Amino acid sequence: MITFPVLFINLLSIIMMGLVIAAAWMVRTKRAAKEFFIASCFMLIWSIGSFAEMISSTFTAKLFWRNFTQIGVFLAPVASLVFSLAYTGFFSRHFKLIRRLVYLFQSLGVLLVCTDWLHHLIRVSVHMVKTDLYETVVVETTIFGKILVSFNFLFMLVAFFIMLFATITASKSTRNQIIAVLLGMVIPIIYSLLKVISDEKILGLIPISGVFALSGFFMLLGIHRYDLFRLTPLAHQQVFQFLGEGIVISSNDAQVIDANPAAKTLLGESYAQIAENLKNHVPQWHRVALEGREATFETRIDKRFLKATLYPITNNRSDLVGSVTLFKDITKEKQQMELLRIRAEVDGLTGLLNRQTFIEQVERQLAKSTEEVHLIYFDLDHFKLLNDVHGHRSGDAALKMLGTLVHTLFDHRCLSGRMGGEEFAVFSTVFTREEILKKAEALREAVQNYPFTYGGTLLKITISVGVVTTRKPSFDDIYLLADNLLYQAKQEGRNCVRSN
Repeated sequence: MITFPVLFINLLSIIMMGLVIAAAWMVRTKRAAKEFFIASCFMLIWSIGSFAEMISSTFTAKLFWRNFTQIGVFLAPVASLVFSLAYTGFFSRHFKLIRRLVYLFQSLGVLLVCTDWLHHLIRVSVHMVKTDLYETVVVETTIFGKILVSFNFLFMLVAFFIMLFATITASKSTRNQIIAVLLGMVIPIIYSLLKVISDEKILGLIPISGVFALSGFFMLLGIHRYDLFRLTPLAHQQVFQFLGEGIVISSNDAQVIDANPAAKTLLGESYAQIAENLKNHVPQWHRVALEGREATFETRIDKRFLKATLYPITNNRSDLVGSVTLFKDITKEKQQMELLRIRAEVDGLTGLLNRQTFIEQVERQLAKSTEEVHLIYFDLDHFKLLNDVHGHRSGDAALKMLGTLVHTLFDHRCLSGRMGGEEFAVFSTVFTREEILKKAEALREAVQNYPFTYGGTLLKITISVGVVTTRKPSFDDIYLLADNLLYQAKQEGRNCVRSN
């Protein structure tokens, strides 16, 4: 007599596979969902046929349901293989050809089972055997039949190893997806192998279809818990691994749980290093990750400039389950922007600020200054004569030399600019009147004593300097005063400093 547990387990397998089919149908438009649906249908046929055979009382009924079961027995492994190929994307170029060949090959077994005049090619005999629990149909197969059955195991094993390889190579964030399917496959495979190895002397209480209850559970877990068909693993893996941007995945408590190679290059090889760099260089990241809101940051780590955008991940109930942060290396963009800024703000010949930038920066400092400010205004003496006699290249060389001396004598606290032609200015708020006059005199002496040589000829270069010290002026006021003092220096013989 069939026991209740045996009936319950087989009936549960039918129910579970029915639920799997319903779940697969709901997502049928997604990639590989159709193949998963077909494989589940063949498993359901297998389960129903086995259960019906078990509860049937006559030999004819049992044989009918045994033959019906063979549709699932021969085609479920094929469908599982086709699904594994569609899901992982392996052999995508030859997918249609492989699908056509394996279905045609195993359909031959179904044809032989269900056709009276070809039946002898796959079966030697069929008879009823009575056990302590129930009566069952025992089939003795031909050599060709054994070959077809062997291919069932082969297809199941190939599908299993394809999914196993996908699991091993998958990123941490997608591994659970594939493991759920893998467990659904491995249970019937192990059960079948044990039954074959033992010549059905062990595990004989439950037909292989009975273990579909567990398989169905893991498949449902994969669909509902891990969103099995949100993105096929190979496609996800390719995006995750080969996207140029760094990807960091974190849990809802802001713990780094996965990172692609690009992120490891930017932030560190281990998750601990990535977390440490985020903590030290992007301190607001941790807070935003915990709050679960989208945000963008810019930071610098070592010599790299990074732009990071955090996107929260929520489930169907809008609960925060984690976040994805994209990191983009913007070092080249920053360098290009800095180069453009320099070209826009700095005089290309002398390396000093150009006139417009110099005036803008001086005006900003004048607006907030309450102390004395100083402006040194100077130009090269007899510059036109230098150009006329020795050529414009000699004049350019003299201007470049003067820019170098200004950089040497005045530090970053001062603003230095080329005002046009041979005219220059230095603005300062950090020196006293006595100090700025000493600086101006030192500059004059440095130019006068500089061994300026052009075309093998030592040339004497000098400058005339006007120095203004005042409080709360406008730029126009201080510039006009300095220009008048420079003109005075010119009138009084050049190569001298005049101040107010």
